[in-house]
Amino acid sequence: MKNFEMKRIYNLLVLFTLILFSCNFTQDKKSNSNTANSLKLTGTIENLKGSLTVVLTKMDSRNFYGKSIDSTLSLNGSFELKIEINEPSEYMIIDYKNKVAKRNYLWLENGDISITGNFDDFENAKISGSKLTELSEKYFKIVEKYNSQMKKGEIEYKDFQKGMFKERLDFLFQHPNNIVSLTNLLGFTNNVSKDSLQLFYSKLDDELQNSKNGIALKNSFEIQKIKEGEQFIDINAKDLEGNIVKISDFKGKVIVLDFWAIWCHYCHEQNKEEFPKLKEKYKDKDFVIISYSVDVDKKDWEKSTKSDNIDWINIPNLQGVSDKVVTQYGVQGYPTSFIIGKDGKILKKIKGYQYNALETELDKIFNLK
Repeated sequence: MKNFEMKRIYNLLVLFTLILFSCNFTQDKKSNSNTANSLKLTGTIENLKGSLTVVLTKMDSRNFYGKSIDSTLSLNGSFELKIEINEPSEYMIIDYKNKVAKRNYLWLENGDISITGNFDDFENAKISGSKLTELSEKYFKIVEKYNSQMKKGEIEYKDFQKGMFKERLDFLFQHPNNIVSLTNLLGFTNNVSKDSLQLFYSKLDDELQNSKNGIALKNSFEIQKIKEGEQFIDINAKDLEGNIVKISDFKGKVIVLDFWAIWCHYCHEQNKEEFPKLKEKYKDKDFVIISYSVDVDKKDWEKSTKSDNIDWINIPNLQGVSDKVVTQYGVQGYPTSFIIGKDGKILKKIKGYQYNALETELDKIFNLK
């Protein structure tokens, strides 16, 4: 069985672990002094001689890679970046030396912020000047505590899951009305009651309620999520040739609807290993595969489609993981696949790439075993 964990997706979806390096950086040098929406980020990398490349990437819930904002060359371990921000946001800062990347995550807000540490342990560098980063670090210390207890054999797995879930959720409700807690709570929307989600939403100020994440939270308790046994919710989008494709066009067939993205490693494995096998095995049956990409960049989607040799139905939303359809289907991790029966009802939801799981279910449906 193949499984994966992505904290922004299945397990809070916050820390990114599969980041690709982009060489196209947007330099923003409009201001040489701090204004209401400007800040200076300085860094000191101790015990380092020579130079390295520093890259600042803005995290985006719609795009797993984030967006490269700025870069600079650090000489003798010092660097400085001056950037404009419209709202507090999470960023990732990367040090590149000899093709080795060291990452740290921080929340940038108005005012000067500094980061100090050494290259080998850059993930634990000290960040000063950001209260949001301090809050985020406290939150993730809960995860570190339970991981440590689990490794030492001090708690059972069921207590690990239950304890960490409760303590993290308690922390978020004890520290509401900030973008850090709001962002992290979005990872709980499938596991928390609607009343609790509404209560948290009510504690947000108008600016946060109207933010992208605030709207996503509101959708999570206002939009009805589909369940197994219910009729599918129709999706329509354009394929590579520009043709409009709808799920309802294939009613009367058994459908595998798969949610995937170019940044998802196991999605590519499934595209290359499992789907071609299923397509061939059930070619004489009333069967169709529909891949639904949650990427935001059309060119990236097209390139990935070709590299994975996808020759079945493949459509993108170009809106990212905050798409309404993603919420309706209750997708929080990738890949996630749904088997839809000939009558249009959801027969099975499968989270992650679980080897042979789809084939096992399809064999039952087609009475092959």
